[in-house]
Amino acid sequence: MLTITWHCGQAGSSYPSHLGGDILRYAKHLDTMSLNSLTQDDIDRILSYLELPPATTLPSPPLRFLSDHIAVLPPPLLGPFSQITSPRERASIPTIKSRRLIYATQVPIPPELTAEKGRLRWPLLWERMGGSSLPPPSADVREEEAWVAEHFLPGKENVQHVKKLGGFLRGLEEEREMENVVMARRAERRLDDVGEEFDEESDEEDEELPRRSGPGSMDAEEQEEVRRAFEKRILEMFVDGVDTVPYDHVDFAEPAGGDPIGARDREDAYFDDEEPSRTPNGHDQGGGVGHAESLGQDDRSKENGQGEYDY
Repeated sequence: MLTITWHCGQAGSSYPSHLGGDILRYAKHLDTMSLNSLTQDDIDRILSYLELPPATTLPSPPLRFLSDHIAVLPPPLLGPFSQITSPRERASIPTIKSRRLIYATQVPIPPELTAEKGRLRWPLLWERMGGSSLPPPSADVREEEAWVAEHFLPGKENVQHVKKLGGFLRGLEEEREMENVVMARRAERRLDDVGEEFDEESDEEDEELPRRSGPGSMDAEEQEEVRRAFEKRILEMFVDGVDTVPYDHVDFAEPAGGDPIGARDREDAYFDDEEPSRTPNGHDQGGGVGHAESLGQDDRSKENGQGEYDY
């Protein structure tokens, strides 16, 4: 079986110094993991679908090829590209970044992008932003206990052995959750050890962040501010491809409600490329379109607000 290997360029990003060190180091780690192979069978199926001549390699580097054909390839043929491109690298493709943004900003917010789930993947980041080191149990823990009464033995929730079974399952889930948090914390600390160039700045910035010293030391308003800030950071990490959640179901599938961001970009590109028509007296009519486009861009910038992402 013939295999090929590509090394693709990295998509850039910027984060505050007290949060960026860990994230950027993890992103570099992800990029090195993208050095995998695409099988000859995958290449044959992709080229055949696109009606391109048979070959033993893709006609162009995977990232460029994916960007050129993502709009026409179906998800089963896009899936293999996750083996040879990292989520961070794919963030350089406008269509994929648009899909991630649409997914991340839907209402309600996807469970994996909530603070409740995100703090389990990035416990040190959560604490550095002011989150509690001992937050309430997650919804998964509560659901384990409720499952016994609601689905396994419905109508007998007050029976003693049902309560004990629910408590036992809750305890097992709490233990699993804590083990996962410990592993995530160790992974983040290893990233700290790898990138010493970020440590000094990170320590200085961390000292200025609010800390929770014990139960009740933060009021509800402060906790809500931490939650919102953390979820915004998780959203940015997800869109930039540096989170640890699965990406394929977002990157390689058209959003259920379509892609309004991509449609707007294609419309802008169409008007930019369109040649101006001329009136009978020889004047160009395209100036009005260009002027309207420039005004439209100014209006959209005000509408979307400042920042790297359009919320």
